[in-house]
Amino acid sequence: MSLKRSKFHFICGSVIMLLGIVLFKVLCLKFLGAGITLSGLMLIFIGIYWATKRKAEIPADEMHIRINEKSGFNAFWTVMGFAGILIYVTHYSPGLLEISDVIELVFIVGMFTFVASRFYYIRRGLL
Repeated sequence: MSLKRSKFHFICGSVIMLLGIVLFKVLCLKFLGAGITLSGLMLIFIGIYWATKRKAEIPADEMHIRINEKSGFNAFWTVMGFAGILIYVTHYSPGLLEISDVIELVFIVGMFTFVASRFYYIRRGLL
């Protein structure tokens, strides 16, 4: 296990966890403190995951980098189009959707679009 590759993850994760605990206990911001603490813990787990991988497995080849770029491009423009449609829907019928519903829908559409287009490009291959 090589901790040199994931030293940054451990340090940043620890600092973020300490910030979350301070927000949780001292400032009594329960949800924000719990969320930031969980984010720091996830970053530490990512560091442990990267430290246990062999060095040969870490670099992604050009095909996967290109697939992620194309999938991100597709997801970005899908989210922009969907957000534009939802803005017009909330503008012309203000009582139909609230802002929390709109943000949740945009995030869900973005995540599923990225995953679906990544799956599509992996199966199809690149041009």
